[in-house]
Amino acid sequence: MESSHNYLSEDLIIEILARLPVESLLCLRAVCKSWKSIISSPEFCSLHLSTNHPSKILLTTREPAQPIANGDHIPEERYLLLNDDEHHPADPSWLAPFDLPFQIADLNSLHILGSINGLICLSVTPSNLLDDDVELNIPILLWNPSIGRYVYLPDPTFSYAFISSIEFGYDATTDDYKIVVFRNTTAVPEFHIYSLNSNAWRRGNFEMQPVPNRRLLFGSTGAFAGGKMHRIVSNYINVDDEVELDDEMEEQSRLYSFDVAEEVFAEMALPPSEVEEELTEVMITVVRDSLLLVEPTFASQIIWVKMDAARSCDMYWKKLYIVDVTARFVIGNEVEYRRIRLNRPG
Repeated sequence: MESSHNYLSEDLIIEILARLPVESLLCLRAVCKSWKSIISSPEFCSLHLSTNHPSKILLTTREPAQPIANGDHIPEERYLLLNDDEHHPADPSWLAPFDLPFQIADLNSLHILGSINGLICLSVTPSNLLDDDVELNIPILLWNPSIGRYVYLPDPTFSYAFISSIEFGYDATTDDYKIVVFRNTTAVPEFHIYSLNSNAWRRGNFEMQPVPNRRLLFGSTGAFAGGKMHRIVSNYINVDDEVELDDEMEEQSRLYSFDVAEEVFAEMALPPSEVEEELTEVMITVVRDSLLLVEPTFASQIIWVKMDAARSCDMYWKKLYIVDVTARFVIGNEVEYRRIRLNRPG
């Protein structure tokens, strides 16, 4: 007897499968070899990502753990998942505990570097990361929560001393995920690139010119959008140098982008500051594939969104919101959040 799926063309089967959630696809891989081959192919993964847009928000909450000898409590991180569906109202039942499949001795040392296409990049970073004279071991791993698989990156070919920043990005031209580690040495800064396709580290060519008697200081938050990593970069004086700097030299904060495919840096203009001080404490993030910059002032948080000019390669900043922060309040525990997409089947 002829099998029923022969009544459907392969194109139609692919179209149907591409609209299903990841959980269903994982089960359907066992139906037959042809379906498993389709679902596991890179082409189908790309199609599924472009067809499905559900996302979840990963919440990080710090809650008191067991009391220590003096009666105090050491905060311990917990992870929760919140369904984020713009077509349906929020529901408390959407909030669910999120257990990690790997063992970490100190959850407070676990840091989410970024999430792209359902893959989460994490590092286990000790608190003395910025101690230049400390030789560190910083495990980095890629994790696909949808299928419960994770992999630790191979040991690097460089020292983790002088680490300034670890970034996660995606090269759509080669379907490759890359991790970039910046080392802020006393000489010329350097960076190293890990490629998932090659499963190897290599050194990149650093083209950002350092300022004499200065060292680069990377901002605390980075963002990946439009195929580029973004981060605020400042110059600060070497503590061992005695240098007289004029006001013009003090204005050194810049927004830099790093093209993951071309592996080149470019400087981007910052929005006009609303305060006299320089934009040194801004935060950058991504919402719905748009780059946002949050500028703190005494009474508000000003949110800017990067806009691309329609008929040129230029870009400009548009003021999106002004959030009043004069009335501060706290409800429950401290919570941070990261938006992740758990819809990559392969």
